[in-house]
Amino acid sequence: MLVTIILFIILFILLLVLDFKWGRAKHRKNHRPIPLPETSGNYKLYKNGSVLYEQMFQEISEAKKQVDVYFYLIDNDYISENFLDVLKNKARNGVPVRLLVDRLGGYKINKSARKKLKDAGVDFYFAETPGFPFFFYRLNRRNHRKITVIDGKVGYLGGFNIGKNYIGESAKFGDWRDYHLRLTGPVVSQIHKVMLDDWYLASGETLTPCQPSEDGNHKMNILATDGVELEKEFAKMIHSAKKEILIGTPYFIPTDRLQEALKQAIDRGVELHIMIPMKADHPFVKPAAIPYLKELYHKGASIRFFDAGFYHSKIIIIDGTFADIGTANFDRRSFFLNKEVNTYVYDEDFISDLRAAYFEDAADAIAFDEHWLKRRSFTTRLNQRIAVLLRPFL
Repeated sequence: MLVTIILFIILFILLLVLDFKWGRAKHRKNHRPIPLPETSGNYKLYKNGSVLYEQMFQEISEAKKQVDVYFYLIDNDYISENFLDVLKNKARNGVPVRLLVDRLGGYKINKSARKKLKDAGVDFYFAETPGFPFFFYRLNRRNHRKITVIDGKVGYLGGFNIGKNYIGESAKFGDWRDYHLRLTGPVVSQIHKVMLDDWYLASGETLTPCQPSEDGNHKMNILATDGVELEKEFAKMIHSAKKEILIGTPYFIPTDRLQEALKQAIDRGVELHIMIPMKADHPFVKPAAIPYLKELYHKGASIRFFDAGFYHSKIIIIDGTFADIGTANFDRRSFFLNKEVNTYVYDEDFISDLRAAYFEDAADAIAFDEHWLKRRSFTTRLNQRIAVLLRPFL
């Protein structure tokens, strides 16, 4: 009996490995890049979820032509209820409203809630519903984007999902540090194109993105990735650095290629700063980061743990002249599994403010140093060993 159980477990693990390997191969073969040339736009940065929600909900309620929304996660609480009510009220008034949510991230949108959306006239679909073949791989492939487009004129993109956790009302995490952009100008047409591509894959409906406006004051790029290009793009950023690299991310699990690029940057005199949260929302992500952080620390990197809440920001700043803000984390899931969307900004005044905000958070953060390493608990050390096996999924 015991032998049978062991053989069954081995067979099950083998099937999962093959499912993941073959699913990955098919994913790469069928990869559909979204071409997005350099564009321009205007932007406003949000670091506070309450302020973001207030303005975004208000602008949705004032929409005249259409509202297109994609979120990775919508919770089941009073914030999400308010958000869904805004969408339903808009649809009842005759404005086309489309809502797309990741199948796993949107699991709290139950059948009753979906019926209410449909009855109000909201077009609703789940994205990335797992299925066969390659169920295990497809279960891990998520659409992690967060995009809102209002009347084809205003867009929102960044790290905030929808729920009370994101306004600091989580007993576990407290204050929530994140970044989100409000966009206007030609760039809105590009993020609309990304959202409608996801809509087509979920619904089968082909829609035309809004026409680019002509009021963009700053050069920008939108990078939409699908688990194929992001590692290469991050490597290009790192290799371009001459003076300074700032990385803010909730999860730091680089590939060997990116870890080597960061070490090479330090060797050529580039200052490397990394900030991650002290608190963790998943059991193995922080232990998985420690070996990489330790190696970079010993090379001379400055590494800090944000401890005034939960650090969910996803930013990279290079030499004070380039900033990447979006949905992608510095981890294997974003590099090889998730759909992500990021904004490249080149405005040095904006980047100066963003850089100042980064160091303001870093000033009160806890240093990653030898003292901290020596104080690691037995559980943390054990989880580090387990996390080595889980890196492809983290």
